[in-house]
Amino acid sequence: MKSIELSPLWHRDTYCIAIRNLNAQANALVRSFPNRKYSKTHGCWYVPYAPATLDLLFQMLSEVDLVRMPQLFNNVQPKTTPEQIPLPEGYRECLVRLRYSESTIKNYESQMRLFMAYIHPKQITDISRETIDAYMMYLVEERQVSVSTQNTAINAIKFYLEQLHKGERTIYYTDRPAKDKILPEVLSEEEMQKLLWASTNIKHRCIMFLLYSAGLRISELLNLTWKDVDEYRMIIYIRSGKGRKDRITLLSRLALDYLKHYLALYQPKVWLFEGPDGNRYSSRSVNCFIHRYCKIAGITRRVSAHTLRHSFATHLLERGTDLRYIQTLLGHESSRTTERYAHITKRGFDKLTSPLDYLTQGLILDSNKGV
Repeated sequence: MKSIELSPLWHRDTYCIAIRNLNAQANALVRSFPNRKYSKTHGCWYVPYAPATLDLLFQMLSEVDLVRMPQLFNNVQPKTTPEQIPLPEGYRECLVRLRYSESTIKNYESQMRLFMAYIHPKQITDISRETIDAYMMYLVEERQVSVSTQNTAINAIKFYLEQLHKGERTIYYTDRPAKDKILPEVLSEEEMQKLLWASTNIKHRCIMFLLYSAGLRISELLNLTWKDVDEYRMIIYIRSGKGRKDRITLLSRLALDYLKHYLALYQPKVWLFEGPDGNRYSSRSVNCFIHRYCKIAGITRRVSAHTLRHSFATHLLERGTDLRYIQTLLGHESSRTTERYAHITKRGFDKLTSPLDYLTQGLILDSNKGV
């Protein structure tokens, strides 16, 4: 049995204590510990870091097993939490005025507060290029954030300097890890069919039909109104999609039939899909019911609303649709983004034979005696 491990962990912009390698008795103790949570991403229990919390955990768990701390905890914490940091005056207003999306505004605000907590008590007006470079190295070496998070942090700071502080446009560069070229997760057509019919809820089925049949991003789906659905031309208008670009995409006949049935039952007032309060349906709710229907359909892989968009593109490609059309339907600015689907399609695989099958052609396998 491995010994219990307590180690530093940055999770959701919070410095935490990760708790790993628990036996049954230790696990029961941790489950009763205040403020403990479980992270599927990191595969462990965790609690917000504080020296007293670390001491208490060590003493409590030492009574049931050997506890080790392979990494030193950094006791130098911001003097104030990011939530307590006020944004620079006019920061949000400028983002709204320039029509940044709500998700981008939230990301910029979050990253800006983290940066201001890092430099506290220094004022934002007193920062220099060296301050920003030091923060970038802190994100890479200590926080070990993803490339996309690091880029968002840079952009949030640049927005303040260039739009509010009216400074010159500057490129901030720091050594970054190469971005992982992860292939999109897709469902087979058989799996997709099982997922779509796993639900008996007409609203949920309509949402999944539209995500898959039109290749929509979840934000695009939740921003739809009935006037965006053109049943005569059989197209859906996507207004102010990613990058504030408009486009059109496919409207499935089956999806339209279900959509009309849904509208007659639910009668939404503004948005095509609304929550109980009349506001837009939440993306969290969509992903929650997709996870639930995956279990019903016997799909064990991790599937989200975006998986349906990936599956839409892959299935079109496998059925012979030109990549240029798929790029237009998905709203990709660069063809390179669309070309990744060529790496996961099984199109043409039925004409290929594994070299092992060539070598063993004509041989018969006996499960008891071998070949």
